[in-house]
Amino acid sequence: MAYAEGSRADEGVRPAEAPGQAAITLSPAKFAVLFGGILAAYALIAAPQGGVLNWYLTIAWSLYLPFALTGLYRLIRRGNGTLARSAYAGRTDARVIFVIPTVCREDTLPALRRVIDSIIRHAPAALDDWRIDLLIEEDAPAAAALRAHLARRQLKRRVRLLVIPAGYRPLSGARHKARANQYALEARRRSGEDHAGCFVYHLDDDTHVGSDTVRSIAEFVRTKADRYYLAQGVLTFPHELSPSLFCRLADSIRPGDDITRCGFFTGELGLPLGGLHGEHLLVRADIEDAIGWDADTLVEDARFALLFACRYPGRSCTLASFSYGASPACIRDLVCQRRRWAAGLFGLVLKGDGIALRARIPLAWMMLCWVMGPFQSVAVALMLAWMFGNGSTSPVAWWWIVPWALNLAYSLFQYLEGLKVNLLVSARRGAYLPLALLLVPLSCCFAFVEGYAALAGLVRFLAREHAFEVIAKNR
Repeated sequence: MAYAEGSRADEGVRPAEAPGQAAITLSPAKFAVLFGGILAAYALIAAPQGGVLNWYLTIAWSLYLPFALTGLYRLIRRGNGTLARSAYAGRTDARVIFVIPTVCREDTLPALRRVIDSIIRHAPAALDDWRIDLLIEEDAPAAAALRAHLARRQLKRRVRLLVIPAGYRPLSGARHKARANQYALEARRRSGEDHAGCFVYHLDDDTHVGSDTVRSIAEFVRTKADRYYLAQGVLTFPHELSPSLFCRLADSIRPGDDITRCGFFTGELGLPLGGLHGEHLLVRADIEDAIGWDADTLVEDARFALLFACRYPGRSCTLASFSYGASPACIRDLVCQRRRWAAGLFGLVLKGDGIALRARIPLAWMMLCWVMGPFQSVAVALMLAWMFGNGSTSPVAWWWIVPWALNLAYSLFQYLEGLKVNLLVSARRGAYLPLALLLVPLSCCFAFVEGYAALAGLVRFLAREHAFEVIAKNR
């Protein structure tokens, strides 16, 4: 049976449509309440001390302040406190290529089918000239099953399956996803699609699109592409796409971070110095061709971000839309995922890969904050206070409670607002209040787990291990 463009796809793409196109209201007042409450609590219990632990905590619990301030600036700049999803009614006839690298294993295939079907369903609403480029290895385990799915859907006109030869070696030694992206770039170059009138939209093989996603692409091409060369949207994680409650709540931080810190760098400054995601990323084809992906790195997206910031300052912006991805299926997978990111980011920060030091400073500071997670734990601080014998976890001066309260309030705000976003894009939304009450105490666990993963990533980098682990996406 033929699969008509624009018709209903598999049920797996329904989460993106559940909430419609309404804007999501953010809650700056929530931050004010959190900040005021935490500040008052600190003021009641703080009795400044000058011990070693007090000096350590004074510094460690203040490290995140620059990012908290930039994130809050972004929030204030939004003005109306809303996070809009594009309802752009126009269309574009510019070519848009959806690039999806995949390991194409049996355990990743269900998610990949969901992604493909979502594009087929939604792209015709705003795009006239579009195509999906699927990138698989020559020996991909589930290649036959993928071809069978494409044949059933009769997608030959809209899908180009790019099989990467086993012997393909980019000049600078790119491996893994960077190698796949470079192969796709060279394929576009050969077909004459490396010009300013062509746009490349990157997706992971577990991240589907909604109607807001494709409308925001058309909106960017029609109204912003003369000024901006790159745009990044907000990553969201519908709860039904992961069986793990812990991982679903832990991934609340990701849309929260996109709205605030990442939005500041990419949207306000036009400099993606805070990094980019390798998904929900739109780049003009000639710009991507000029920068390229050919580098031996685990974090090709972060490297691309810093090179873009150096070469094209002020030329990035945000997409008014979401992508819809899957959180890890278990805590082990979450640690595995974060560990890979951390190993790659430490490599980028410390080795440089030809990127100017000044461009790496924000990322270096972020990695310092990340890896300090276990050592900033309240439980660890209380244990050390007991070991030191004075029981004090107060700062060395009373006014340090202000940055302490601001950092903690900002972190909780990111989690709580991210939870709200993820629930609103979920088909099975659940109740916000009970989950929020659970999330607050769990946030201490999240910081410890994330920090442990960052430490493990640092160890991997120092040991020169170059593992690129792809966790299962079985939904």
